[in-house]
Amino acid sequence: MMRRLHLTCLVLLCFAAGHLVSCSTGPRHRAMVQFKEAPSPSVKGQFPNWQFPPHELETTIYQRALAGKLHGEEVKRTAQGTTGALYLVTKDEVTGKELKWKLKKMVRGWLDSFNTSFRKELAAYEVQKLFLDPEDYVVPTALTICVLRERYMEVVGYAAASLDGTNCVLCLASTWLVDVTIPDKLYDESRFLEDPTYAYFMSNFNILTYLIQHRDARVGQFLVSKDDKQRQLFSIDNGISFGFWPYNFLITQWDTIHLPALRQDSIDRLRKIQRQDLANLEVIAQLEKNENGILLPVQPGENMNPKNGATYKDGTVQFGLTTSEIDDLWERIQTLIAEVDSGNIQVF
Repeated sequence: MMRRLHLTCLVLLCFAAGHLVSCSTGPRHRAMVQFKEAPSPSVKGQFPNWQFPPHELETTIYQRALAGKLHGEEVKRTAQGTTGALYLVTKDEVTGKELKWKLKKMVRGWLDSFNTSFRKELAAYEVQKLFLDPEDYVVPTALTICVLRERYMEVVGYAAASLDGTNCVLCLASTWLVDVTIPDKLYDESRFLEDPTYAYFMSNFNILTYLIQHRDARVGQFLVSKDDKQRQLFSIDNGISFGFWPYNFLITQWDTIHLPALRQDSIDRLRKIQRQDLANLEVIAQLEKNENGILLPVQPGENMNPKNGATYKDGTVQFGLTTSEIDDLWERIQTLIAEVDSGNIQVF
C-alpha cells in the first residue's frame, strides 16, 4: 500500500513539474548570438517546399476542391502518426497537376477529439499569420471539406456520415510539403549562435510552438527542408496544443522558448496586436448544411458558443478557439514581449 502511495506521489510530482515548465518561456541562459541581424533568406513569392503558395491553396485550390474539380487518384496511409491519417493524391482539372494531401477524417460524432482536433490545426495555421509572412509559414495550409459519403467511399472506403443529419464525411486536408524530411537533430545551439539563416527559421518555429503551446514533439511531427543552407522548419501536426492536458512530459516539448534570441521583426509585429485583433480566432471556419446534406464552407458568423471551440447546431458547424484559449494566447504574447524587454531573451 505504501509503495503504491509513493508511486502515485511520484507521478503527481512529475505532472506538476511538467506543468511548471510549460508555464515559463524557457531557460535563462546567456549564450550570445554572433550577429546583430538576420536578413530574410526567403524570396518574395517563392515557396520551395509547397505544392502551391498558401494563398492559392486557401482560395483557388480550395474552390476547385469544393466544386469537385480535384479528383482522387490514390489513397495510402501515412508512415508516421497515431491518428490513422491518410494521404490522398488528387488531380487538378485546371492545371493537370497532381496534388498530395494529408487527410484526417473526423471521428464520428466528435467535432473535437483527442489528437484529432480540426479546430486547433486551423487555429495554429491562423496564429502564425500574426507574426510571419507567407514565405515563412511554419504550419502547412489546412482546409475543412465535407466529402459526399458515396464519393468518399469510392476513393477511401466505408465511412458513416460524420454528423447526424448530414450525408458527408468531414475531413481536414493539409497540403503535403515537398523536399522535406524528418530532422536528425531538431536544434543545434552552436549553429544557432553563428548562422543567421539557421537562427531566422528556428525563431519562426519556436515562437509559433510557444504561442500555440505545442505539446506533441514525437518523431515525425516536425519536418525540415532538405536544403540545409535554407533549413526551414515546419510543424505538421498541431492537434495537441492550446493548453491540452495531459501530454507526454517525458520528452522535450516546444511549448516553451528554447532559444537564447528571437527575431526582432516578429516581436515588433506581436507588439502591434490588440486583444480585439484575436477575435477572428473565435470562429475560424464555419460550414452549413445544404439541401443534399453536405456541409459547405460559408463566411464565419456570430459565435454560437464561446465556451466551446467546436459546435454543431441547426445544420451549422463552427470551429475556433474558446474565449479562455484566446485569453491564454494573449497572455503568452504579452509574456514573450515582457521577456524580451527585460533582457531575458535577446533579439536579432
